Amino acid sequence: MIYCCPLCNNKFRAEGRGVFLCPSCSRELRVGALAEGTAWDAESQGRWVEAIVATTKGAIAEPGMFFSQVAGGRGWVRPWAYALIISSLVFVISAAYQFGFQALASSFELTDPAESLAFFSMFPISVGALIAFALVGIPFGMTAGLLIQAGIYHACLFVLGAAKRGFADTFRVACYSMAPQVFQLLPIIGGPLAWGWQMVLSVIGIKVVHETTYGRSAVAVFLPMILCCGFVTLIGVAAGGWIFASLISKAV
Repeated sequence: MIYCCPLCNNKFRAEGRGVFLCPSCSRELRVGALAEGTAWDAESQGRWVEAIVATTKGAIAEPGMFFSQVAGGRGWVRPWAYALIISSLVFVISAAYQFGFQALASSFELTDPAESLAFFSMFPISVGALIAFALVGIPFGMTAGLLIQAGIYHACLFVLGAAKRGFADTFRVACYSMAPQVFQLLPIIGGPLAWGWQMVLSVIGIKVVHETTYGRSAVAVFLPMILCCGFVTLIGVAAGGWIFASLISKAV
């Protein structure tokens, strides 16, 4: 049979079941059974960068096969750490872009040497605030967001009768669906592309991990969003109607 190494994505042939060495990266693989997690889950030899790259590539390029690996893994910490690394990397690089563009624009606008010195002397303070936020704000904000997201997904799956596995497995899907956030580094189209592909991965991941249909998986992912947008729209219409009625009554 043909198998795919989750670390280097090299395909190789192996007969029977057991532990085999990948002919490309020499990693030990257990074949003939469900894959025991992603490359990031299974990494224990210090090749962390390769594992992150392989995991991100697998999630974006081959989501069906990738989430079958997610289904074979266990645990919260590794998926959470992966999502944290992706979020922090995107935030730091994006912030560096903004600082660079701001410095470049200011160098053309500031002609007084004193003003230029004052402007650039504030950069260490800004960098310090950025690092502090990255160390404190991102982990707490990202963790809360993922827990809420996974909780909503799992509650919808439970209502639909499609929650075949536990909350931890839904949380793993939410974490690994963060892989497309690397597209945020692309100008203009990066944000919409990252958000859209993350939603697609969430649907595929829930479908594969919970062994349900694409229809139920899509409902679990998009229904809360639709209801939230509808609720916000309803509040906006009600507020607009109240303001309009108040203006009319004052005019009369």
